[in-house]
Amino acid sequence: MKLYLGIRQSAASSSTAATPDPVKDDFPEALTYRFNDNSAWVPAARTHDEAVDLAKHAYPELRGIRRDRITFHTTGKSSIACITPAAWQLVVRRLPPYHVVDVRIRDVEGLEDDTDLPGYPYVTTNTIQREKEEGYLLQKEVSRPETGGNRLSRVISCVRGN
Repeated sequence: MKLYLGIRQSAASSSTAATPDPVKDDFPEALTYRFNDNSAWVPAARTHDEAVDLAKHAYPELRGIRRDRITFHTTGKSSIACITPAAWQLVVRRLPPYHVVDVRIRDVEGLEDDTDLPGYPYVTTNTIQREKEEGYLLQKEVSRPETGGNRLSRVISCVRGN
């Protein structure tokens, strides 16, 4: 299958005889950022960090603002919700093209309190591997017999309650 400018074609068909079938991308083509009642169309960012970069580019008054103070909000079913960095891709994939995303500046008050908060509770591959290794080491320590002898004698003594 060949891909030409967003049109999917089978390899056997020629480029003139193909029926256009637009390729579906998970992300919308563009979003509408709104800051201080000013709107700007921007490409849909793939990450939260990229979204901050695009907001700073679209609104020069944001360039002097710390990145962690810039937040994004969208209208949910019944209220406005903040799009967190961890949820960025999940939310943006489901937004329609040119959807309005409000850009806001978070107050400085209370930012220092956030340093004690744990990171996002999402499990990474490294976390899973580390937990497996820790569990394995813990099992080795628990299963290590206090007395000598072969494995069979340890199992029998365990069954008997010795």
